[in-house]
Amino acid sequence: MKIIEKKLKEFPLCEAPIDYAYEEFIEFTEEDYKKRRDKLWKLEQAKGYDLIIIYGDREHFSNICYFTGYDPRWEESLLILKRNEKPILLVGNEGIGYSKILQAEIETEMYQNFSLMGQPNDQRSKTLTEIFRCHGVEKETRIGLIGWKYYDGELLKLKGLVSDVPYYIVKCLEDMVSVHNIFNATDLLSDCEYGLKHSLEAKEIVQFDLAGTKVSRGVYHFLKEAKEGMRETEAAEFLQLDGEPLNMHPNINFGDEHVKAGINSPKFEPTLKYGMLLSVGYGMRGSLVHRCGIYARGEEDIPNIKENYIEKLLKPYFACVATWYEMMKIGMPCKEIYQMVDELLGMEKFNISLNPGHLTHTDEWTNSPFTKDSKVNIRSGMAFQCDYTVTFNEPYMSAHVEDGLVVADEKLRNEIKAIAPTCYKRLLARQKFIREVLNINLPEEVLPLSDLSCVCYPYMADTSVVLAKEE
Repeated sequence: MKIIEKKLKEFPLCEAPIDYAYEEFIEFTEEDYKKRRDKLWKLEQAKGYDLIIIYGDREHFSNICYFTGYDPRWEESLLILKRNEKPILLVGNEGIGYSKILQAEIETEMYQNFSLMGQPNDQRSKTLTEIFRCHGVEKETRIGLIGWKYYDGELLKLKGLVSDVPYYIVKCLEDMVSVHNIFNATDLLSDCEYGLKHSLEAKEIVQFDLAGTKVSRGVYHFLKEAKEGMRETEAAEFLQLDGEPLNMHPNINFGDEHVKAGINSPKFEPTLKYGMLLSVGYGMRGSLVHRCGIYARGEEDIPNIKENYIEKLLKPYFACVATWYEMMKIGMPCKEIYQMVDELLGMEKFNISLNPGHLTHTDEWTNSPFTKDSKVNIRSGMAFQCDYTVTFNEPYMSAHVEDGLVVADEKLRNEIKAIAPTCYKRLLARQKFIREVLNINLPEEVLPLSDLSCVCYPYMADTSVVLAKEE
């Protein structure tokens, strides 16, 4: 595969964009949340549980939000699910009012220890033991406990339950039931094969498209407006953040030392100079966009020590990204995509320390099926991030082209078109650009969520030049 530099006459996806149609953005209703809860209890892996209890906090909001629409703002929360019964949501002082705006039909109960320290109790809260007992926890109850992750037992050598749910909650349950009746059930949501969050419906895809559209246009605006001499914090203003909740903090970093930290927030130093390594990215719930490369107007700005950066690092990496997208077909074994990256680039040679891509949802990284021995095949309804940073050692340091996508069969694509025709037009416009301008053979089922999908700038100070496959 030969990779060339291509001069764009225009970039209509961002410069003549298909505007948002907020009227197409359909809110989730009790019917949607009930359907999700019903699907949960119908999973073969959930049949042994009498109760499913889900923990959430500010950072780990996604699993409770998935079933209720409730998004912990700074307090902790706990969701108790029982078969064929209304969910019970435990919140602190400041969650009471916030929980009243939910579309989901739930029973809300105060638990004082979820409030911030020093706030009044006024005898409003029962103990956690009393709450659990009132809602069905008995000696023989079998409980599926959902936190953020499930764990590789080989790395722990522990007997019994392994959970990231706070100790005091686990201890309270262990005092009421046998520890052998409590199980880490996070797989019900996050397993690569049967996890519920890896089978998206049309409404979710419309939501994730809106996130990807806003984020990619913010990153593009940043690249157009950033100027030599700006500080990281100054340039970050061009991301066009609009207050919608994020799934990660913004990364704006200039220079090798800041970029190689990987997830640095913007700082007051250093200032941007031509020839510097630059990284920019952030994500809203459902889609993340990130770019990393050399801030240059052309080859003349690339430092002598990095003079082979484009030929030795960027073009091989882009060829691999293009092949990655071309392989994202329904039924494709994920291990073959892993093998392709290893054979085309070399996981060790290009220092790809993480998986070559991962699954995503409202939380940015849910799981990854891209492993050497994966048994997972790509199927309709999966949302992915094309996310594998190459760090080809010094002096080249790094390159990254990360965007989100959804794999959708014809039935799912037609459902998106029916409820959100403007969103669907954006998806088709991105497919057209990728195929006709970048010459990447994008499968029909791949729906790019970002206006910058597959766009790799060899010179980050010149957005008119991109890498493409030769026709």
